[in-house]
Amino acid sequence: MNEDLLAQPLRHLAWTVLDVETTGLSPAAGDRVIELALLRREPDGRTDLYAQLVNPGRPIDPRASAVNGIRDADVADAPPFAALVGPLADRLAGAVLVAHNAPFDLGFLAAELQRLGLPPPQQPVIDTLSLARNCFRFPANNLGAVASALGVRAGHAHRAGGDVATTLGILEVMLQRLEAQGVTTLGQTIVASKLGIGPSEGPPDSMAEPLRTAIAEKRELMIRYRSRGRAMTIRRIRPIALRGSYLVAYCHLRREERTFSIDRIALAWWP
Repeated sequence: MNEDLLAQPLRHLAWTVLDVETTGLSPAAGDRVIELALLRREPDGRTDLYAQLVNPGRPIDPRASAVNGIRDADVADAPPFAALVGPLADRLAGAVLVAHNAPFDLGFLAAELQRLGLPPPQQPVIDTLSLARNCFRFPANNLGAVASALGVRAGHAHRAGGDVATTLGILEVMLQRLEAQGVTTLGQTIVASKLGIGPSEGPPDSMAEPLRTAIAEKRELMIRYRSRGRAMTIRRIRPIALRGSYLVAYCHLRREERTFSIDRIALAWWP
């Protein structure tokens, strides 16, 4: 994800809302996609829905069927996931990916693509669940509860086509509220989804140089960063926002905006 894209107003970009229904909860345990829905929204407001049952090549867990209502007989004559790669690529092209609880849907999508020897999607992602948790105060953050709180008519719950329609509806209302608080660009929306809404803080006087100057002036610098796995990596970053003990910055190594814990930056220097 490049910096020019992060600076674009989110409403000027195409969005593709993704939802999957699955045989179970874990792609690592061999669970597969049994329904895929993609709802693409163009900047002019036009929408296009693609929804398709998928033959997973394995039985559906009865507990999954109890939730989504899809049974083995329903997918017996459905195409395998490999047949959906073309429609998937067409609807993701040039779009921001949107999902409610994105790690779940993207984890299954990546696993299906990996089986075919294909890479996972590289699009920027907006997670409406993260927006709900960090920018709003709802009684509950599941899709139905958020839709009810925002006055959005919910589609058929736990079916991919209905859930993408509901997700698009709640995102539209969320963006109206976020825009009223100055959150308009893709980059600002991603930051808000991770750290909530608030002004970018100035670096404290006690912060070591050159990190303090780089944050204050949004200048690129190099950092040695300790990941959660304790491994050290060298990153070239451009600061975007400072919120408490976290720095949001564009990371050239990952080619996307990332959140860095300040206390894990072991060293900083100018490029």
